[in-house]
Amino acid sequence: MGVRVIVLVLPIIVLAITMSAPLSYSDEDENYDEGYRYLSYEEKQQKELDRLFAEYLDKEPGDGGAPDVELVDFEQIHQDELKQYQKELDDHNRIVDTKISNIQTQNEIIEKEKLKLVQAQQRVQDEWGAPKPNNAQLTSEYQKLEIMTTELEELIKQRVGFEIKINTKELLLEVLKHDAKLIGVELSANCIAAAKLNMTVCPTYEDLLPLDNSLTQYSGEFSYYDGYFHREPSNYNDSFRAYETDDKIRIILDPPFYEKSRIKMITIESNFGYYADPTISNHVIDGKRVLGKERIINDCYTARISVDNWKKLLPDTILTFRNGCESAEISDTESFDMPKTEIDIWSSPNIAYSQWLLEMKEKCKVLC
Repeated sequence: MGVRVIVLVLPIIVLAITMSAPLSYSDEDENYDEGYRYLSYEEKQQKELDRLFAEYLDKEPGDGGAPDVELVDFEQIHQDELKQYQKELDDHNRIVDTKISNIQTQNEIIEKEKLKLVQAQQRVQDEWGAPKPNNAQLTSEYQKLEIMTTELEELIKQRVGFEIKINTKELLLEVLKHDAKLIGVELSANCIAAAKLNMTVCPTYEDLLPLDNSLTQYSGEFSYYDGYFHREPSNYNDSFRAYETDDKIRIILDPPFYEKSRIKMITIESNFGYYADPTISNHVIDGKRVLGKERIINDCYTARISVDNWKKLLPDTILTFRNGCESAEISDTESFDMPKTEIDIWSSPNIAYSQWLLEMKEKCKVLC
C-alpha cells in the first residue's frame, strides 16, 4: 500500500506598504518643502528673497514697486554712439582713400594726354600736312580732375566733422566717468532680507543714515515701514531734477529709482567672497593665483562691495569714484601661492624600464 504525500501550497501574500509622512510634518510649515524635507539655509534664503521680490512686483511704481519702464543706461548709449561714429569714420576714410587713388589715376591719364599732344605738335613741325593737334580730350580730363578734387575737398571737410563728433563724444564719456557729484549707496536684496529678519549680517540704512545728505524733501524721508528702516517713496517722479541746479557734493542713501539710474551707485552685499576678475588678463603671475576680492567696480559707474569690510571699502570706493577710478587705496586683488606637486621620477614606468636596461647591460658584461 503506497504512502500518499500531500503537499500544501500556502498562498504568498504580498503586502504593499506605503510610507506616509510623519504627522509632525505640516504642509504649512515654511521650513519644509513639498517633499517633507528640511530646507537648507540657502533654500530658506532664496525662498525669502522670492517672497520679497513678489511683493516688489505687486506694488505700483509710485509706491516703490517695479518701474513701468526699463532702466536706461545713458553711458552705454553714448558708448554705442561713439562706436557708430568710429565705424562711419572708418567707412568715410575708405571712400577718401578711393577718391585719392582715382585722382592719382586721373593725373596719370592727363600725363599721357599731354604726351600725345606734344607728339602731335612735333608731327606738325616734322611732317607736311600733319593734322592739327586737338586738345579737347586733355581739357576733358582736366575737367574730370577738377570735379574729383572738389569732391575730395568736400570729403575731407566731412571727415573733420566726424572727428569732431568723436572727440566730443569721447570728452562726454570722460566727463561722465569723472562726474561723481552724486553717489548713491544701497543695500543688496540679501541685506534687506536680513534687515527684515532682524539679522545683523549687514549694516542697516539706519546705521548708514549719517552718510546721507540728500534733499529728502524731494527724494523722500526715511522711516520704518514694510518691515525695515529705509527711504519712503518720493512724491515726485522727476525728483532727480532737484539736483540738476544743485552744486553740492552729496551722498544719496537708498535713492529712488529714477535718481539711481542717473548716478554712480555702490551696493553693499553679503557673501561676496573671492572671484575671478575679468579685467585681469593673466590670472597666474609669478606662480601665484590672482583673484579679486571684496569689491567689483564696473566701468567706474557701479560698484559692489563686501559687507565684511564695508567700513573701509565704502569711503575708499567713494574716493575712487571721485578720482575717475584712476587709483584706490585698498587693493581689489589678492595673490595665492599655487600648490606644487612633487613628482618622483623613479615612479615613472619609462624611467624604471630605462634603469632596468642599464642594470641588465652591466650584468651582461659579466655573465654574457
